[in-house]
Amino acid sequence: MTTGKFEFNGTGGGYVWLVLWTSVLNILTVSLAYPWTETAKERWKAKKTYIDGRQLTFKGTGFGFFGTWLVIIILTIITLGLYAPWGACRLQRWKTNNLYFASSGDNERF
Repeated sequence: MTTGKFEFNGTGGGYVWLVLWTSVLNILTVSLAYPWTETAKERWKAKKTYIDGRQLTFKGTGFGFFGTWLVIIILTIITLGLYAPWGACRLQRWKTNNLYFASSGDNERF
């Protein structure tokens, strides 16, 4: 079995600032900015994460996530919340599909 070393070098202060400004933006826009703030959070986490010394990068965009997010919200409302677990998996799939190794270019997904 292959094993690797995972590292995360984010700081509490950096994360607090990230959560503060993304939360304020979501409140001011009644969560319409959620796809963009979620993208900013994922970009920050990837930038601070290394696997075997290779930095990750997140290439997703708020605009690219907006349609998926809208479908998740609509289906969750229509099904009175029953779609929420599938929506959470769909969100995680979108995040994972936009995660790459920073040093290897755009073609090598994590």
